[in-house]
Amino acid sequence: MMITMSWMSHQHAGLRAAMRCFVLCFASFVMSAGIAPALYGAEAAEDNAAETTETGDHSDGEGEHAESDPVLLRFDVGSAICNLLIFLGVLGILSKFVWPVILDGLQAREDKIFDELKDAEKAKADAQSLLADYQGKLDGAAVEVQSILSDARNDATASGQRIVDEAKEEAERQRERANAEIETAKKVALAELAGQTSDLAIGVAQQVIGRELRAEDHAELIRQSLDRLPSNN
Repeated sequence: MMITMSWMSHQHAGLRAAMRCFVLCFASFVMSAGIAPALYGAEAAEDNAAETTETGDHSDGEGEHAESDPVLLRFDVGSAICNLLIFLGVLGILSKFVWPVILDGLQAREDKIFDELKDAEKAKADAQSLLADYQGKLDGAAVEVQSILSDARNDATASGQRIVDEAKEEAERQRERANAEIETAKKVALAELAGQTSDLAIGVAQQVIGRELRAEDHAELIRQSLDRLPSNN
């Protein structure tokens, strides 16, 4: 914005300088136009004096008078006034019809350039804002990705620990199940062994004693046989 205002001030200063140069040039033209007739008259007088000298009539007096008269100091007032009036008329016409059009055109051009620069600055500001927004979104996405990766690592660690714990629990259950099955098999084996031992004991007792055992004797023999068996516990 500061660059735009500086550029416009330079444009106005250049226009004013051009107008001043035009006025000075035209004034110089008016002055030269006022002096030119006097110079022309002086040259004509010198020509006449030269002709008079050739004829011999008043040669010395007029020659000295022509040489002593300063030509550059002569000024034609009527021509100067006429040229000044012409200058003022032209200046009025220019001020009325030409310069306003030029100034309006320059002003319109300046306004257009100002609007274009203003739009460009607005577009630049919008682009910077959009870039900052995108950068913020990228930063947020990076943080979110890091959070997701951290959660995934934590979930993987927790899942691994859970799998290990479940494997330990399953192994413990299988061990307990195996122990229970072993204990059941042992009890079944002991029961079968007790039955076989009871039958064997009854047969031996019948052979040794030679009589039928009563139920009480049978139970006592079983108890005694079990007591004599080695314990696995």
